[in-house]
Amino acid sequence: MIPRPIRKHSAPTLITLTTLATLGLSPSSSFAGTEAKSVLEEPAPWNWCTWLQDDPGTLYKNKSNPYVQELKIYGRFQWQYAYVDGEGSFEGGTRDFNYDTEEIRRFRVGAKMKFLDYFSVHARANFENDLSPIGGSRDIEYFNLYTSTLDIDLQKAFDLDTLEELEISIGKQKVSNSAEKYISSRYIKTVERSSLSNYVTVPTSTGVSLSTAFDAWNISLGMYSGDLEQEFSKFDNDYFYTLHTGYKFEDPRFADKSRIDFRFILNGDEEENAVKNLESIGSFNQKWVASLSSKSKWGKLRLLTDLVYGDNGTNYDIDNKGRPENNPEREGTFWGFVLLPTYWILDDQLEAVFRYQYASASEEEGFRISSRYSRTAGNAYDFTGPNDMSNGRGDSHHSAYLGLNYYLCGDNAKIMAGVEYDDLDSGSQDVYEGTTIWTAFRMYF
Repeated sequence: MIPRPIRKHSAPTLITLTTLATLGLSPSSSFAGTEAKSVLEEPAPWNWCTWLQDDPGTLYKNKSNPYVQELKIYGRFQWQYAYVDGEGSFEGGTRDFNYDTEEIRRFRVGAKMKFLDYFSVHARANFENDLSPIGGSRDIEYFNLYTSTLDIDLQKAFDLDTLEELEISIGKQKVSNSAEKYISSRYIKTVERSSLSNYVTVPTSTGVSLSTAFDAWNISLGMYSGDLEQEFSKFDNDYFYTLHTGYKFEDPRFADKSRIDFRFILNGDEEENAVKNLESIGSFNQKWVASLSSKSKWGKLRLLTDLVYGDNGTNYDIDNKGRPENNPEREGTFWGFVLLPTYWILDDQLEAVFRYQYASASEEEGFRISSRYSRTAGNAYDFTGPNDMSNGRGDSHHSAYLGLNYYLCGDNAKIMAGVEYDDLDSGSQDVYEGTTIWTAFRMYF
């Protein structure tokens, strides 16, 4: 269509247009009788929370680019303080103590690139080495490679409509063999995960995993090197293997939303993969571990449960002089459970958290509590004799946590506070009984 010429005498002047724009009018709207709209709208005031939640690390994104579809950086910063007051085993008896510390728990930066439609690479590195809880220095610098993977979207590459997901990941990965460990530290409800979760946790490991999802099911399989390395594996040890299957359902007669998960990890060679293997430090002590967990939602209430059972296998620990201990009291089986309900006091702003954990072992030193911070206090105060508090080993452990989480900007920025009670026994010996007061700040982008 050829545009109709405008008569010179009817054309508005620049001054007229400017005046109308300032008044929020236009020549057409003033004659059409419609509501006038502002041409010059005032920009919305800057909001730090909106900015933080709006993927500020996205450097480039274009799905139509056949070569690079997305490039982004991301990170997290987590600080915490703890005060411990209790009684610990010391030279066959017990001794009272109190201890406090603060720590940069995590300072992690990562990058992600999606390319060639079906591929993506992820890498995350730790930039803190905070030894202040044990009297050391706090170094803010590159420390180690946390994860680094190449991911291939096979579902999209082969147009598999019957599957919601089919992906293979190759490289250094997070291995999740308990319900709490599966949840990222960005979203956990307690300042620290339970001792039961930490006892069966494996560090990030180099390997390959295959995951799929269809209907209400998800399944993943993994094979990983059993050596502990700051960067990629050197494959000097044996392997361990993982299985994870989950099922989600919505049944209003039971809960708004629910899912159940089964996880299993099998050690290929206990001696080769032992943490205290002198030739090449390993990453996984137990023979095998199984976890059956659930997550449910009822309105403002959430509930996580986890039942864990495992076999410690043969003990290949060594003493301070490098001699094998072969301590049978650290072998045998263990089991435990976690109950973790949360409730929104103020929707999306203030949350109440409770956690109860129990763990039991068939042998007197068949279970070990977390190092933060009772065992750390044991080292600081020289509670270091056989099965003293710094070792933190026993056959019966109770723990109860009560806390509040205040969300400044969702999980992107929050303040956490809690109090936790622990009681650890080894046969007739009281190894540790005490209370920890926690405060923490967590943020990520």
